[in-house]
Amino acid sequence: MVVSRWRASAGDAVLRQCMAMETAALDLERIAAGRDSLVAGSVRVTTTEALADQVVAPAIATLRQAHPGLQVDLIVGVRSLDIARREADLAVRFARASVPDLICRKLGEVGITLYASKRYLARAGIPKRGQGLAGHDLITLAGAPAATSPFFMGESLDGARIALRCDNPLIQRTAAADDVGIAELACFLGDRFPDVIRVWPHEAPARRTAWLILHEDMRRSARIRAVSAAIAEAFRHQRKTLAASDRYDGPKQK
Repeated sequence: MVVSRWRASAGDAVLRQCMAMETAALDLERIAAGRDSLVAGSVRVTTTEALADQVVAPAIATLRQAHPGLQVDLIVGVRSLDIARREADLAVRFARASVPDLICRKLGEVGITLYASKRYLARAGIPKRGQGLAGHDLITLAGAPAATSPFFMGESLDGARIALRCDNPLIQRTAAADDVGIAELACFLGDRFPDVIRVWPHEAPARRTAWLILHEDMRRSARIRAVSAAIAEAFRHQRKTLAASDRYDGPKQK
């Protein structure tokens, strides 16, 4: 019994030492990468499908015209990757990071509202703002972080039915167009798709802040700075489209 406890204690000590060595190695790798002075090499960027399509991929395409030696690995989805462990070098997210060693830079606001097909709304009726979505079919996310809530414009979901869970907003939009139910989409994604309409066209969209997140050890890397600047400039250039401020025409006249 004593021997078993000793072996368990020794095993725990070895495991802790291995973890400490791995952390130290990752720290050294990150610091070395952060001192890179060339706009060349690989940069891992993670973001959502919608932001990748609208902002990040076009920004990278423009950047590579000036820096053809740059390779960007674009990882899309709602799952948060560990920047401290170099699962990604940069993240563009709606949830602000709270880890001390991570730098968060505000990129801009993204307008979010509810969309459905005309056929669905004709069949199920248009829900009244502020009175919840009871009786309606919803298309929602499966793995979004709680930091991006509230969802569905803050409406009560009591009595609503979840028709489809999917973390890809492009598929959510298609499902809404196919009369599956109501989806909450970025306005730049919903407004350009003719088969869905805003549920409340005269209601100002909700706004979510997009953040650029990187580790402080990487902020001096030339390639990280170049990709960060390109993404920030793309957000600045598209700020009205992203915030949907050019589509909202004020409250409905009574």
